[in-house]
Amino acid sequence: MKRAPAVAAGAALAAYFVLLAAVNSYVAGGSDSSGYLNAARLFARGRVWKEIPIIRELPLPPSDSEVFLPLALRAGPAPGTMAPRYPPGLPLHMAALALVGGWGRAPFLAVPYLAIAALVLVFLLARNLGLSRTLAWVAVALLGASPIFFGMAIQPMSDVTATAWVAGCLFLGLRSDRSRISAIAAGAALGMAVLVRPTNILAAIPLAVTLWRGRRRILFAAAGGLPFAAGLVLYDHAAFGKAAETGYGAMLTWTMALAHAGPVFRHYAYWVPALMTPLLPLAWLLLPFDRRVSGRDRLLLFSWFAVFLGFYLFYEPFDDWWAVRFLLPGLPAVILAGLLAARDAGEALSRRFGTRIATAAGAAVLAAAIAVDVRHIVRFDLLRMWEGETVYREASLWTKSAVEPRSVILSMQMSGALEYYTGLPVARWDLLTAESFPRIRDAVRGRGFHWYALLRDFEQKELPARAPGDWTKIGSVRDVILWRLD
Repeated sequence: MKRAPAVAAGAALAAYFVLLAAVNSYVAGGSDSSGYLNAARLFARGRVWKEIPIIRELPLPPSDSEVFLPLALRAGPAPGTMAPRYPPGLPLHMAALALVGGWGRAPFLAVPYLAIAALVLVFLLARNLGLSRTLAWVAVALLGASPIFFGMAIQPMSDVTATAWVAGCLFLGLRSDRSRISAIAAGAALGMAVLVRPTNILAAIPLAVTLWRGRRRILFAAAGGLPFAAGLVLYDHAAFGKAAETGYGAMLTWTMALAHAGPVFRHYAYWVPALMTPLLPLAWLLLPFDRRVSGRDRLLLFSWFAVFLGFYLFYEPFDDWWAVRFLLPGLPAVILAGLLAARDAGEALSRRFGTRIATAAGAAVLAAAIAVDVRHIVRFDLLRMWEGETVYREASLWTKSAVEPRSVILSMQMSGALEYYTGLPVARWDLLTAESFPRIRDAVRGRGFHWYALLRDFEQKELPARAPGDWTKIGSVRDVILWRLD
């Protein structure tokens, strides 16, 4: 009988994984998903950059080579080369699974696997913070049912992977007072978290809270992270020609601004409570004043979410709900803070009204929170999101069969998918002007290539302005239309 709860918990996690796998998007689609998968394929071949094949054939200046870069790829270490724009962490996970299970579905399952790892780590964190097994599993349920966690767990995105490694480094940090190995592993986990997303270096602050009573533990953690830091420097040098460079380049100079703080704060102030129920963020805000929680745990949980919220307040504003994904590596702290408050409130209710009433009240609040999460999952149609993504694969493969062998495809939104599924040369319409297009068009034609354009519906109006000419419609796959330049 003692094993029954563990068996039930294991069965629940297995069922959750099956659900994630069933509704997962097995598609290299827009910039993010195609970017990670194109990088994974490159890494699996033992390379971090590749040549842009068509550049060798064109009499164009090096400045024009960026026009032929698909989404999520940027200029490589030498002229005429390209390298992944996104960090190497998630693609390394994908490449490892693909080498074992092939390129069919294996790399796409990296994120669902890491989602389960994140849930297990949140359970372990809850237990290390003094929560009961029941409340620890409530933490798992709240995170797993969260629409932002669920939505990011069913597509090739880095947010869930980042969450798992951040949770892992903090769990190991909490256990570092028992073992030097845990301190070293905590630093290594932070190093991998940074490989997944550079801003995860922010997790060094809550990690320091878990280590602050022992200088040796801090040194051991630093030693664990050092190989990953060295690896990142070597990777950047190999991929971009500079040890201090990143795939993002100067991205932060235009995505970060003090003026963003107001709109972004209003966005998060609405969507974080809407997606998690207002009780959880309120409990996190009040956590520093809860003397029933140890000072270390209060500082850990408050700083954990605060560092991510504080950084992304100045990031480029988004109007959509899914922008909360940037905060996902810190959201477990909000859930755990809420459950610490629920534990204390439950004890007070038990003393006054009895255990049954307190348990019933807690169950009602949990049911309401899960119901809100499920409502959002249905509202955002997350269980069928994969259906819309399949157009990237279908349109790319159809285009490959519909065009001549020597063709250049003018594209933007579809460019990453075209690179992944077809390898056809692409030219980015968003990097062209009415003045530059004739020169590039004639250079391409002079080498016997044909011009096509593969555009989604929202891109159609840009074609005449960016690439003027007589374009003839060849056909379409849903809202993706293939054009030929006569």
